[in-house]
Amino acid sequence: MLVGSLEATLLVLLIVVLFGPIITERFRIPGLIGLIVGGIIFGPFVIGWLEADGLVSQLGGIGILYLMFLAGVSFNLRGFMDNRTMAITYGLLGFFVPFILSIVVVLSMFEVGILSAALIGAMWASNTLVAYPDVQAAGLADNRAVSASVSAGVVADLLSLTVLAVATATTIIDLEPTLNIDIDIDLGFIDDVAPLIPEPTVEDPLLPLWIGLPLLAAFCLWALPRIGDWFFVRVGRSRTQRFVFALVGMSAGATVALLGGIEGLIGAFLAGLGMNRLVPTKGSLMDRIEFVGSSIFIPAFLVSIGLSIDPVVLFDPETIVLGLLFTALVLVGKSTAAILAGVRYGFDWNEIGLMSSLSFGQAASTLAIAQVGISLGMFGQVVVNAAVLTIVATALITSYGTRFFLKRIPRPPAIDAPVGERVLLDVRPHGSDMHALMNLAAAIVRPDDGLVVPYAVPAPGNRASAQAIVDAAVRAAEAHGLDTDGVVRIDDSFADATINLAEETDASMVVLAWQGPKFASDYVFGNDIDSIGERSPVPTVAVRIKRPWTRVVAVLGDPGASWQREDAELVVSIVQRLARPEAGEEVVVVGSDASLVPDSIASSPSIHMVTDQAGRSSAIESAGPDDLLIAPAYVLHDLTPRAGWRIARALADANVAVVAGPRRLVVARGSRRRPMTSTLP
Repeated sequence: MLVGSLEATLLVLLIVVLFGPIITERFRIPGLIGLIVGGIIFGPFVIGWLEADGLVSQLGGIGILYLMFLAGVSFNLRGFMDNRTMAITYGLLGFFVPFILSIVVVLSMFEVGILSAALIGAMWASNTLVAYPDVQAAGLADNRAVSASVSAGVVADLLSLTVLAVATATTIIDLEPTLNIDIDIDLGFIDDVAPLIPEPTVEDPLLPLWIGLPLLAAFCLWALPRIGDWFFVRVGRSRTQRFVFALVGMSAGATVALLGGIEGLIGAFLAGLGMNRLVPTKGSLMDRIEFVGSSIFIPAFLVSIGLSIDPVVLFDPETIVLGLLFTALVLVGKSTAAILAGVRYGFDWNEIGLMSSLSFGQAASTLAIAQVGISLGMFGQVVVNAAVLTIVATALITSYGTRFFLKRIPRPPAIDAPVGERVLLDVRPHGSDMHALMNLAAAIVRPDDGLVVPYAVPAPGNRASAQAIVDAAVRAAEAHGLDTDGVVRIDDSFADATINLAEETDASMVVLAWQGPKFASDYVFGNDIDSIGERSPVPTVAVRIKRPWTRVVAVLGDPGASWQREDAELVVSIVQRLARPEAGEEVVVVGSDASLVPDSIASSPSIHMVTDQAGRSSAIESAGPDDLLIAPAYVLHDLTPRAGWRIARALADANVAVVAGPRRLVVARGSRRRPMTSTLP
């Protein structure tokens, strides 16, 4: 009586989702295997508490879309671009070697069509980084072999999805007569029945593929990001609204894909790529997207896979033979690709072994392709059954193999996070306009898809007013389309609170509210800026932004020491983020060393480089109320007392930013406190 009801089905599903991964992970087996096994046990072939075509299957249909959308929205575009040559080369090898090998073997051993063979090849050309948590735990996430494997895996997955798109679109418009063909192993590709009248596999698409595919790419990669920008800034300020918009974008991409006869999961993946920049990797919106997907939709998809598997068939000799064949295709294909790429780019054999081990893993993407193939009648259930065996085998091999090679690779030196990854923003009312200040923060974080963290440290009894300031900052950030987390911190002092927050939030930069240059009083009495700047473990910027700016003036001075060059390069990096030549905004870079300015900046017609001494002095003193003057902290130290007083008067009403690397920000002129040393090895 209860079996099959909505309430009982939901209860059983949640029990499987909760305990399936816990039990299998005790045996060092990936949790997704526990979800599939749970579907088998509670499915129609064993206990029968979950129906094959009920609620779980419907949630699983959403889950496969959500899985591909999450893959696109969480894709590390910056990391891929940093290693694009090697990633593309290894990715092409990692796709085509197992893909071609699989097609040749399948066509030579079984009587199947080229599309079915191509789809099976795509299953084993993709890969899932099942063992990546082991890499993170070992502190080798930044190793070049790991970076190559992650980026190349994305290339291979993209190509696999492309094959899936072409195969499904072609299957939709083709006619499939059934034939009576006898083969040694019944893989379910062709039914052993009498010929029937040919019928379309599914309804014809509204648009041909040559129109549908460009339309899908234009919508997901051009229109959707622009609509998202507008929505996040003008309408969707709350996280709930932005999360629902992400779901709308996923569904819209899948729907547009169907217009051209392309599988909906392709559209969901491209929609994720299109919205990638709008969803910071470490932001609250991404946390919500990942939480919803990992808690119900994606697990429901994996459980639904198990519902269609008869456990008796898993031990059938035909299934076992096919599973061993698939496993061999994965091991040989992925190992060959890793060896070819590793030798080409000078990896040692331990790194090549790690690359191979990481690429062996087959999981959700493989099952997604298999599920689409069986739904279109391109092959039978036995392929999915064998795929499950292959996934289990490769999961064990990738897990143990990765741990083996991790012990033989030294841990690389730590790499500083991009400055815009997570910016800690002081929102004390020290003369800055909140929206102009947030405009500066937004310019810093956007190239890194970063997160702004406004914070305040109230005096005793003033928590309510501090919360109001932080809330206003959050609203200003949301008005710029940013994802943000506001913090009110109770601590012994403002300086201690800032340093503790920088470490707790893993900040990449601290931006401090500054009242502007007051050299005499700062030098005598000290200030919070210096207290924090000398202790901050990340680059620090002291700013006073009173109004929007129309020109950026960067003063680099004469960087002689290595640490001064580092700070000058940090200023140039920030200027590059602030420059808006498309808006006609002028940038003036004042300094003695033109080599500090990359050619990509110097060649812009809106950027002017001033190197002569007279020009430098006049450029600084001529900074007006609508300019933004930005300089490394050592420039203040190099000023004579007379020049300092004159500059302070000239900048009394200007926008000012002073920049320094970790533990080097000091704004009190003449103070040369420790540690003015390089942070580079």
